[in-house]
Amino acid sequence: MPMSSYNFLPIAGAVVALYIVSWLLARSGRLSVLLHRKAWNAVLLSSFVGTIVFSLLNVLAYDTGISVLPAFINVTFWHVEFGIICVLVALFHALWHIPYFKQYLPKEKLKPAVPAAAPAQPAAPQQEKKE
Repeated sequence: MPMSSYNFLPIAGAVVALYIVSWLLARSGRLSVLLHRKAWNAVLLSSFVGTIVFSLLNVLAYDTGISVLPAFINVTFWHVEFGIICVLVALFHALWHIPYFKQYLPKEKLKPAVPAAAPAQPAAPQQEKKE
């Protein structure tokens, strides 16, 4: 029985809520920042592996016709569900590393490669030649 819709909003809400709770606990000192990051790295890894496994099972079933899982398990559905978790946690992960990426940006404003044109000077009146 194929499922017709994905659970983006419930999954996104749960992931964001859990992240906010763990972030607040880490910020208040009730949870170490290291444990907070390790836990979310584990969630990122697990969701990535789940996405890969269901993707490979999907390709295997499509290319060879061999279905490893029972028919009532919709492989594409679970691939997308794990993918939603993976993308959301990957966004948090990328946000953690913004300070690292900032070091590669120039600290000073870049000067233009071509100097700006000097403002036009009014032309001096030409003297008429007397013959």
